Amino acid sequence: MEYQPLMPKHIPWLDAARIIAIFGVILIHVCAPVFGDNRSNFYTMQIANAFDSVSRVSVPLFALISGTLVLQKEPSFVSIKNRIFRVAIPLLFWSFIYVLYVNYWNAFPFDFIKSMVSIFQTPAMYHLWFVYMIIGIYILLPILHPISEKLLANRKLAYYFFTLWFLVNSLTIYFPFDFIRLIGLNDFMSWSGYFMLGHYLVYTKHIPKVSNKILLIVFLMASSFTFGLTLYFNTNFNPLNETAYIYFSPNVMIATIAAFLWLKQINLSNFYVKIASYLSPLVFPVYFMHLLIIAIFSSGILGFSLDQFFIHPFIGILLLSITVFIVSFIVAAIASKIPFISKLIG
Repeated sequence: MEYQPLMPKHIPWLDAARIIAIFGVILIHVCAPVFGDNRSNFYTMQIANAFDSVSRVSVPLFALISGTLVLQKEPSFVSIKNRIFRVAIPLLFWSFIYVLYVNYWNAFPFDFIKSMVSIFQTPAMYHLWFVYMIIGIYILLPILHPISEKLLANRKLAYYFFTLWFLVNSLTIYFPFDFIRLIGLNDFMSWSGYFMLGHYLVYTKHIPKVSNKILLIVFLMASSFTFGLTLYFNTNFNPLNETAYIYFSPNVMIATIAAFLWLKQINLSNFYVKIASYLSPLVFPVYFMHLLIIAIFSSGILGFSLDQFFIHPFIGILLLSITVFIVSFIVAAIASKIPFISKLIG
């Protein structure tokens, strides 16, 4: 086998990658409304498109990071149960919070039982889909782990597996083939593939080292394709077409791999290692709460409004994203000091 020693709890580059990824997620969700806002014109949409295109790697990065960690050792059913509970408890808590928020904002009558039953049918807020997916991955860990080991042990099998995964999930975004659906290969391994890819990229010795300069160029070129394709697909504005933003699109997948390998090779000073190790455990609660923080700042209920169009869309998007990023981490840090609350928020 080609395993490296098991990783410690905190790995500087993975901690940094988590923090960068959560900022990217916040940036995506700040940019998203600009496309459909009646204040947006072509120029404004392209500002949001540029930010969004660069940030698209964020969610797949989380999958690669998680795969690197959860697949490094054989899972037991006890460890799987513990993992699921650590995710499910904050999912239930935040689902309840977002159900209250949606009902309050839309002046809907609140039915507790009906609302809580609904979260087993659809996420209470759209970004929670990722947490549901994580639970599914945890359930599959006893299957995914031996497959991951086999991929590390057999280079040809790994190339075959990831090529098939790419062709089925990525290439078909732009070139759909009915035959793939007919033979039952559509959505082959889906997000599980991202998890196993993260594990493989970290532990395999069969991938030659690529300089950070080349990886950065690949990332920028792939992100530019995301921007250009989105611009091309939306020349007529309506209906909006976000095909190039799909997390399995070739452009996003290539940009994600380049970003992941680039982050893997960065060297952080002790100062930044300490910051990253402190902030990294707070990323999960920040993921849960950031949409609520965005809504609070942009709604004006604080007596002022900070939204994507503040002063100028370029300034508004960046300022709102940075503000939400900082405030979310502050709230998460304070809440994490309260034992009972820390388990609820993530």
